[in-house]
Amino acid sequence: MSHPRNFLPLHKIKTGMVLSDDLLDKLGHILLPAGTILTGSMINSMPHHDIHHLSILLKNAAVSEEDILIAQQKKLVRLKHIFRQAPNEPHVSTLLAYVEKYRSDPEP
Repeated sequence: MSHPRNFLPLHKIKTGMVLSDDLLDKLGHILLPAGTILTGSMINSMPHHDIHHLSILLKNAAVSEEDILIAQQKKLVRLKHIFRQAPNEPHVSTLLAYVEKYRSDPEP
């Protein structure tokens, strides 16, 4: 079942909107997966990737702060999984700490 979506210009995109499709760069690499809740920093970086329109879910166009916190928590759990092989190595734990801080800080 497909979700209703809208293809919006970047100037109409707001924090908290949800991507309906994977966001790809010019080479087809995934920049952001479908279902990503957009933050201000993500939106501000779009022009640097020559992105001017996004496909947004209409059903959940704006989500609650609780949903944003849940999504952040899922990202932190995913990071723990990604870094599970060498959690006690100094360089790995330092990198993990920086990425966790970046992921958990509220946007500017």
